[in-house]
Amino acid sequence: MKEIEFIKNIVKEANEISNQQFKIYEKDGEYDLVTNLDLDIEKFLIDKIKKEYPDFDIVSEEYNTNNQITSNCFIIDPIDGTINFANNLPLWGIQIACVKNGTTIASVISLPRLNEFYYADDTGAYLNDKPIKVQEVDIKKTLYAIDGNNNLPCMQRMRKYSSNRRNFGGVCVSMAFLASGRIHGAVFRSDKPWDYEPGLFLCKMAGAVIKSISGFHAAAMNKEYLDILEHETAKKMGVSNIFILHSLNGDTLRTWGIDVKENFGAKEIDVYMPEFPIREESTYEEFSNRLSVYLENGKLNEKSIVICHSIGNPYFIRFCYEKKYTPKNYIAVAPRCIYEAKLDRTDYIVDVMKQAIVKPEYLEYIKKNVTAFCLYSDESIGNTEEFTNFINDTNAKDIYLEYYDHFDGYHRIYKIPELNDLIDKLL
Repeated sequence: MKEIEFIKNIVKEANEISNQQFKIYEKDGEYDLVTNLDLDIEKFLIDKIKKEYPDFDIVSEEYNTNNQITSNCFIIDPIDGTINFANNLPLWGIQIACVKNGTTIASVISLPRLNEFYYADDTGAYLNDKPIKVQEVDIKKTLYAIDGNNNLPCMQRMRKYSSNRRNFGGVCVSMAFLASGRIHGAVFRSDKPWDYEPGLFLCKMAGAVIKSISGFHAAAMNKEYLDILEHETAKKMGVSNIFILHSLNGDTLRTWGIDVKENFGAKEIDVYMPEFPIREESTYEEFSNRLSVYLENGKLNEKSIVICHSIGNPYFIRFCYEKKYTPKNYIAVAPRCIYEAKLDRTDYIVDVMKQAIVKPEYLEYIKKNVTAFCLYSDESIGNTEEFTNFINDTNAKDIYLEYYDHFDGYHRIYKIPELNDLIDKLL
């Protein structure tokens, strides 16, 4: 097959580029890196492909990240495992897959520092020109690798099957080691095709069972083990997420909101805590503009559980009415300010209530369309009249926090265990 020979040749040439001196740069944030050689290798490979296959699309990590896999394309990761590469760890690779007429037909994974050159086509899978096959063992003796985000909870769930796990820092390494029989399962919990597609094809041609769905791209020694990996490590799709809309001086971000995020983040529930302007800029218009982004991209949806604290409540109620938005559940924490004509606090420079005042029709919309809850305590405010009004006006379920002493002098709440319990039930 000419495609596999072409890919093998250009990757071998790219190996030589990886021996050059490199510089390290931050990429998309402080926890990710890119080097000049990532860019140089990718450009070299793209130029070679475009010259030989001008009608094929390119899907690649650095220059063509927005492209989807098409019927005829090359998928390129110039250095998979850049952080390993930048720190002189040998666990990284150059990889390419070729898709033709809608089917992956060839792939190459080169691990230059290990002197290992993997490739696969319709004849099978190979390491340094020798055929390779996956190895089957008893489930309790399996060794698996997992890459992607938030992997620790998955590893904990896998302990009942096997506590033998590795994280190599490069999907290409995990997949190559599975194909060559060194490990027995490999999982990638993200959706970047240049990371997983070359390895999945290599594993398939080495006899592995593979599955590729959103949030779970994996190969295993057999179907039984793949099913276990999917059940315990696949991202749960279509479940509720959580939005925490804090009081606009930001106190919730530093206190109980972090507790909620840590608790449910560990359970692989997405928790969003949108940043809103503080004090002078605290207007409903800005609140609406920023929250609308989440509504438009689908993260804020009919399955979302929305929790609001203090001044976040009137803002959110108005937002629901104007956008005709209905969350799965709305939990109001201390919503007294809905009924205040003016805030009686000194830590706001402007009277934000002028922007947030709640009209009767807003409350009526919540009452008719939204399952609401009200968490409150009279220890911090001296009376419960406003909460009684909210419960009646929105048909909210009453959750009274008796003997609640987690407020401090700055109106900060440190933890609300009852809130975590409620979210657990709603999820």
